[in-house]
Amino acid sequence: MPKTKERESEKTSKGSAKVSARAPAKAATKAPESKASSAKLAVKSAPSARVQVKAASAKMAAVKTAPAAKVVVDYKCPFNKDELLKWRQILLSRRSEISSDIAGLEKDAMEAEDGHTTPNHIAERGSDADLQDVSLGIAGEEKDIIWQIDRALRKIDKASPIPFGLCEYSKEPISRNRLQLIPWTPLSIEGATHMEQNHLAVEDLLADE
Repeated sequence: MPKTKERESEKTSKGSAKVSARAPAKAATKAPESKASSAKLAVKSAPSARVQVKAASAKMAAVKTAPAAKVVVDYKCPFNKDELLKWRQILLSRRSEISSDIAGLEKDAMEAEDGHTTPNHIAERGSDADLQDVSLGIAGEEKDIIWQIDRALRKIDKASPIPFGLCEYSKEPISRNRLQLIPWTPLSIEGATHMEQNHLAVEDLLADE
């Protein structure tokens, strides 16, 4: 009987030893799974990092391509409201006169083309063809003045592109004497001199609207 008990105890001890020996093996087999799962998590988290990089690069691109802010300068008109009203009446009166002149010149040009001219100061310059050329040439110049008068009126009404009475080249006040002679002029004597010396047209010195 004692021997059988010893044998049974030996069997139980051997069985427990086998179980204890097998346990680390199972733990060892589970360890690679934890590494694999962490690797999967790392792979899953990688796209979010890429999205952050793309978002940052997009912000940088937006900053680089942002247009520069336009600088707005507040120019002061050299005339008060009452003076501007007087200049406005002068410009409107001159515009009406020049418009009538243009209509007469264009009529003369049409009559010259048809060969029916009436005696006037233009007809005395030559033939009907010459009369037509002269009439159309003067009418073209008068239309340019109308355009400048309309531009001067916008300066009075809206201070656009700059207030009335300022030189569009130097942005300094135009002398009153010059405005009395040419109330629609966009240039001071300094601006006109610069235009002539550099062989420029008036349009080359005008401010952007």
